[in-house]
Amino acid sequence: MNRSAVLLTAFAFTATAAFAADGTFDKTLSVGAAPTVTVATGSGYVHVYPGSDSQLHIVGHVHIRPGWLGGDADARVKQIVANPPIDQSGNNVTVGDNRGDHTLFQNVTIDYDVTTPRATALKARTGSGDMEIGGIEGVVDAESGSGSLKVDNIGANARLETGSGSIHASNVHGAATVETGSGTLDLKLTGAGDVKAQTGSGSIHIDGVSGGLRAGTGSGSIDAAGNPTSDWRLETGSGSIHLAVGSAAKFNLNAETGSGSVHIDQPILMQGSLNKHRVSGTVNGGGPTVRTTTGSGDITIR
Repeated sequence: MNRSAVLLTAFAFTATAAFAADGTFDKTLSVGAAPTVTVATGSGYVHVYPGSDSQLHIVGHVHIRPGWLGGDADARVKQIVANPPIDQSGNNVTVGDNRGDHTLFQNVTIDYDVTTPRATALKARTGSGDMEIGGIEGVVDAESGSGSLKVDNIGANARLETGSGSIHASNVHGAATVETGSGTLDLKLTGAGDVKAQTGSGSIHIDGVSGGLRAGTGSGSIDAAGNPTSDWRLETGSGSIHLAVGSAAKFNLNAETGSGSVHIDQPILMQGSLNKHRVSGTVNGGGPTVRTTTGSGDITIR
């Protein structure tokens, strides 16, 4: 047998072995209308969407990680499929707990597709994988070590965090904390509540704030729109800051840039000396404090 044939045979064996080591489990649990659900995976994705108000449906896609050809791979996948890592205690369900058996789950990736009642309180974790969550009205707490988060139509008091990846969250019905080590943040709110948004390096876009706001990035622009009914504080090391608060907003302004200009559309009663790099004063009689700071970039308030 020539070298090409040997390589082809080896490739075919590898592909067959990898395919044979894949498996899927499908489990449906009876739950109340507002269960507490925890979903965790090491290096797979997590997708969670609403389904029946009395059932939790879990589909797990089990894979051996590429390049690993242990002789017991197929047996371990079959064992996981036969006895998936799902535990229920009343209305509390844990999905993805490895039960302390590190050997069984070594070099195994599990992707999760979950449908659950809308009122679920959800905690989702992934080591390195993306998340999609939509239509969950309970509190959502989602965290990825290195993966993007895509969230839509979720309840108030959400916490969304990733070590390195973008976060796109729309139709968040109230207060939220959104953080990433490096990546862009895009947040649209449809309810009142305080917001915290932080990224180490990346742009921040927030729309629909009705409450307090704390937003910061090491390097990137910040765009925020809404009504400052409580204090706002926005900071970037290098980047522009654009605020859209409307002509009727009442606030105290403190805006400062290291190298750039400050432009404000609303009439402002100035305090202190006139300086194009720093503006301080009251707008429409004053109110909560809006403080904006950038090391290098323009500040625009309209």
